[in-house]
Amino acid sequence: MREKTERGRIGEGLAASYLNSIGHTILFRNYRKAFGELDIISFKDGVLYCSEVKAWNESNGFHPIECFHETKRSRMRKVYYYLLKEIPAFYHLTPSFNLIHITEKKEVRFYSSIF
Repeated sequence: MREKTERGRIGEGLAASYLNSIGHTILFRNYRKAFGELDIISFKDGVLYCSEVKAWNESNGFHPIECFHETKRSRMRKVYYYLLKEIPAFYHLTPSFNLIHITEKKEVRFYSSIF
């Protein structure tokens, strides 16, 4: 379990660095509520990016985007709406739900607006 936690921590660090490098401002990391979590919330050009980070070995036989089933999407939306209640100033921003895939070679693949 520690290995998975460490891989996730490293992956989120790489993802945050990547987002910074393309001009995003990181607002929150691991924004958690009892019903779900957004790994990274960032801002750029009037868009609020809610990103799920997956440090994933593609040899598992499927792509991490397949993890975005309806339950996952619903939880991410619910956490996003809770964020809007906490910080109403974000209400005017356009939301974007994203996947940041960290490969076994530590390459960053950013999939924007996946749902």
